[in-house]
Amino acid sequence: MPEESIDSYKNTAPWSGFGTIKAIDGDVPGTQTPVTPKCATPVITYSAGKLNIACDTEGAQFVTTITDSDIRTHYDSTIELTVTYNITTYATLAGYENSDTIQATLCWIDSTPTMEQIGTDISEIASTPVLVRSSNGNIFVSGAAEGTAIRIYSADGMNVGSAVSSEGETAIPTTLQKGKIAIVAIGNSRIKMVVR
Repeated sequence: MPEESIDSYKNTAPWSGFGTIKAIDGDVPGTQTPVTPKCATPVITYSAGKLNIACDTEGAQFVTTITDSDIRTHYDSTIELTVTYNITTYATLAGYENSDTIQATLCWIDSTPTMEQIGTDISEIASTPVLVRSSNGNIFVSGAAEGTAIRIYSADGMNVGSAVSSEGETAIPTTLQKGKIAIVAIGNSRIKMVVR
């Protein structure tokens, strides 16, 4: 029946004896659709050789995908390695809507431009793992040696933020909008990423 007539039917026999009276659109007056809470957006950090993922939703589990463009079959005599992991993750929990997906880049930058011989045909380049992520236009860098200059550039080469790394994670505010390309310069190394 029309929603505006429901009260009349509830107060008039024999309809007043019915259990539930619904409006034509199927809604039951006085009831609200329950709102499903959303998992908090996770944060990715890197420490002691491990990725650490956490969020404020207690008991949440994390679904993480790691890709590396180096892991494929190569057919050239010279292979340029990016040594970069692209990480995407979101939090999930029964009874909750999945969180927003976040992205981070884990890469190895040259800590000293020297090579150490570790076998007859194998050399190792000294490098440092650095995790770079963005959130709300800010760039976050963890793992860079303390005192390292970090500069953020737009795709057209404009300096849009800078900082000096400190212990733990360094936050660099930028003027870049979400979806724009950022070039993150950590010392002499460069990382390209999309601002989130």
